[in-house]
This record gives sequence, C-alpha cells and structure tokens, in this order.
Amino acid sequence: MTNSLTTAADDADTTTAAATTRALKLVLEYAGLGFELEEGGAPGGCRLRLTPSAAHPWTRGNVRAHLLAEGIAAEVARFEQPLSCPGRELLLLLPSEQEVRSLGRLLEARLTEVQNAALQLHRALARIGVERRLDIQTMGERALIDIGVFDTDVAMQLYRSLGGDDAVLCGLDLGDWHDHERFARELERVISATGQVTLVESVPTCGHCRGRHGGNRIRFDYLDADDALFLADTLHRTTASAGSTPPGD
Repeated sequence: MTNSLTTAADDADTTTAAATTRALKLVLEYAGLGFELEEGGAPGGCRLRLTPSAAHPWTRGNVRAHLLAEGIAAEVARFEQPLSCPGRELLLLLPSEQEVRSLGRLLEARLTEVQNAALQLHRALARIGVERRLDIQTMGERALIDIGVFDTDVAMQLYRSLGGDDAVLCGLDLGDWHDHERFARELERVISATGQVTLVESVPTCGHCRGRHGGNRIRFDYLDADDALFLADTLHRTTASAGSTPPGD
C-alpha cells in the first residue's frame, strides 16, 4: 500500500520551492514581461511561457546557449503566438529550484532603475506584512512609482515600522476627518525625519460612503527611483533594528 503521508522535510522542500517560484514571478511582474508561470516539470522546477524582449537579450537568438552561459540548464521551445499577438513565444522548462532562482537573478540584473526600485520597495513592504503590487507610471520622460492608497490599519503599520511613536497619536480618532489629517501630517513628519521628503495626503471618506469605500485612507505622492529605494532601505533598517524576522518573499 502506498503511504500518502509526507515528511516534515518533504513539506519544507515544497514550501521552499513554492517560495522560489513566487520570487521569480515577482521579478517577472516588475520586469514588465508577458509571461505565464506554473510549478511543475520536475520537483522544485517550473514551466515558464515568456514573450521575448529586447530589454532582455538572452530571450533572443540561441536562448538555450545564452542560459547555459549563465549557468542555467533549461529546455527551450519556441512556438507561434495567435494572430492577435504575432511573434514567437518561448517555453522554458526549468528542472530545479536552483535554475528557478538563477533565472530570477538574471532577470533582476536587467531591470531598469525604476523597476528595481519598485521591486525593492515591494519586498520591504512585504517584510512588514504589507503585500501590494506597485504601479510604474510614465509621465512625460519620467517613470514614477505609485505606492497606492493605504487604509488606516495598513497606514498605522507603516507608521510604526518607520519608527513612529503610538503615544504621539494617543487620543486621535482616525475615523474623524480632522484627526486623520493630523495623522497624515505625523506620518509625513516621521518619513521626513529619516531624511526623505515625501508628500502624504489624507483621503477622507464621508459617513455615507464608508460602507462602499471603507474608511479614511492615506495616499502618497508618486515616488521616483531614489525616493522608493530610500523608503525601502529605511524600512529594512528600522525592522532590522527592531529585531523583526522577515517573512519569506
């Protein structure tokens, strides 16, 4: 009779492989590549369907040879895309967790400055339990990062993670528009104390709309690459000094 129970080591291996695949998916998202990714093909490996890009030269020409030169052994196939998306896509079969991790490093090395900054800030926010995809917006000749809107609980978590003192907010009702505005100013002050100047705005929600839109929120101004890297570094340093143990990516 087949024993269907897994050992603790099996579970740990599965968890690690899944985390590695998620890390690769995250890099692919910030690289702006068209892709489909799924675990499988081999234990710890994955299947990656990818649209070639001039920004990543290894996706052109002899892809298998390019990958081998980077120490990545993968099966590579090409196939025609549908007429609505003409061109030749790649199918990569990565046989192990090591190849998955190595491909992630290869992709990350080719990120633009703003893509890398958005990725690093994403990881720093994830360390404090804030999971969100940061948007990159092109405005004229500038590429800027939209960190998004924070509800009150998440904004408070960010405030504390940046070294904010809860005692300063004692007595504030963050459901009140005026108190929420005071909180926004205090969050902005905490960020400014780190040496970074970032505009923080209170976005109030009227009582009639709260059932549909939620409570008052916090919105940040767009960040350039330097802003985002500075904020990511500050979060890393403050969480490390507080003895936080970062969760897996």
